[in-house]
Amino acid sequence: MSGAAFAARAPAAFGAADGRSDPIDRVVALFSGPAAAPAPEPDDWSASLTAVRGLATRVRNLQTNARDSMREAQRSVREAEAAARAAEDRALHAESLLREAVARAERAEAQVRAAAERIERAEAQTAEARAWLRRMHECMVSEFGALTQEPALA
Repeated sequence: MSGAAFAARAPAAFGAADGRSDPIDRVVALFSGPAAAPAPEPDDWSASLTAVRGLATRVRNLQTNARDSMREAQRSVREAEAAARAAEDRALHAESLLREAVARAERAEAQVRAAAERIERAEAQTAEARAWLRRMHECMVSEFGALTQEPALA
């Protein structure tokens, strides 16, 4: 008796009258399996070799693509690192230029302050010179003005 025939008769033989199967019936059904496997086809060695060659070709292509991708990624990394170094160099140069510009601005501010002080001193000296000239003019007028007026009267 085959396993499938045994499994079909097992509920009745082992007393499962209510239609439910016993655990043993389920185990027997598992081992009896589905219908018998079809007869194996004759080996086609030529097709197998062709499939292996095709697979090997695809693997080689994938390896080549992987190497190319790796080289491209490494090139991209090198370019990015070079760009980063160049940007850092430009930033350092810009910082240097900025420091020089700040130093020139500070020197220019110092020169402006010194020039403003010189202008203030010059304006003070000019005011003092004008005041002195006014006093000199008044002194000359008062001293010599009386001399020139007296002889004209005589």
